[in-house]
Amino acid sequence: MIKPFKNAYEAIKKLLQGLKKNKNVPVEETESVSTPAEESISEETKAAEEKLKAMEEAARAAEERARIAEEKARAAEEAAKAAKKSSAGTVNKKAKSGISAKEQEEQQKYEEEVKKRAERAAKRAKEDAKEDTGKKNIDPVTGEELELSPLPEEAVFLQKYMKIATTSDDILVAYNSIQKHPDMPKNIVVLGRNGFGTVKVGEDFARSFFATGLVKSDKIAKIKARQLNKIGLEKLSSLKGGCLIIENAGLVTPAKLVEVIKNSAPDENDYVVMLTGEIDSLAGFFEDNQEIVDSFIYLIDIHKIRERGMISIARGYFKEKGVKADKPIIEKLKNSLKMIETGNIDRFVELLDGLIEKCEKRGGEEILAEDFD
Repeated sequence: MIKPFKNAYEAIKKLLQGLKKNKNVPVEETESVSTPAEESISEETKAAEEKLKAMEEAARAAEERARIAEEKARAAEEAAKAAKKSSAGTVNKKAKSGISAKEQEEQQKYEEEVKKRAERAAKRAKEDAKEDTGKKNIDPVTGEELELSPLPEEAVFLQKYMKIATTSDDILVAYNSIQKHPDMPKNIVVLGRNGFGTVKVGEDFARSFFATGLVKSDKIAKIKARQLNKIGLEKLSSLKGGCLIIENAGLVTPAKLVEVIKNSAPDENDYVVMLTGEIDSLAGFFEDNQEIVDSFIYLIDIHKIRERGMISIARGYFKEKGVKADKPIIEKLKNSLKMIETGNIDRFVELLDGLIEKCEKRGGEEILAEDFD
């Protein structure tokens, strides 16, 4: 069995602490005679050095992309400043040249719109520069660079997350790696912020896994960690071939999760385990329970999701359900987000489901403002 190069626990620690430098361990030098076995090891070492060199070159290329993104951000900021200066100068010149007040007002509105667009472009460029950290698509199982294929069309339930930069990368890496290594555990960790719901993401993975044939059954069981701690696993026997989603997974007892992992093995009940919860809680859990680490290779990070990402999810969810929403409805959704923690996908989807239900009751195909009442 392949030993995972990088599992979910290590990825969580990277998010919390950054990469830790490996300590140098002194090795005593001794004289030895080269043997065929040692020559073979030498060849393997050369191959490993070449692979490391290739990864370093890829890292340098990624750093260059990040540098270019930062330059674009600076250029956009300069454009915004220039637009603002130009706006003030243009208004003053036109005032002096005797142009009517109405024409001056229209020109000023135009210049202000140009300035706003330049500022928005600068903001987007800054965000892109922050997100482009030189991250390579690494196969969590082998540690090698992974060539990504698009998400299968049948994985329709995950499509709504694909415009969220970091989350979409995690989903693609997980899906491509799982398809490449079908014998490895398919278990997933979904990270959110403290108190924020991420169960919906687990459900969407489960439904997509079934639609694309990665699991044999469409059965999904959702259970809170504290409740799981109290039950016997015979209640999960009907889940065979499906998916188990554990909410607030950082609160599950280590002994119980070990039981679940054994119970979910291919030669037992063959179901996928999905842990959802908050980053600090899950990091601490994996830190204290190293024997569980290698059963969870894939990490989906949604704890940094912002308003723009939430609106992307809404657009994708409406498309998934076959309803439409125009720009004024999207603006009302943005206002509704003020009453929901940004990043709480579970609560947001409940709101969207309520709008869709009202739309369907009146026999319509488009969300209307009255649906918010």
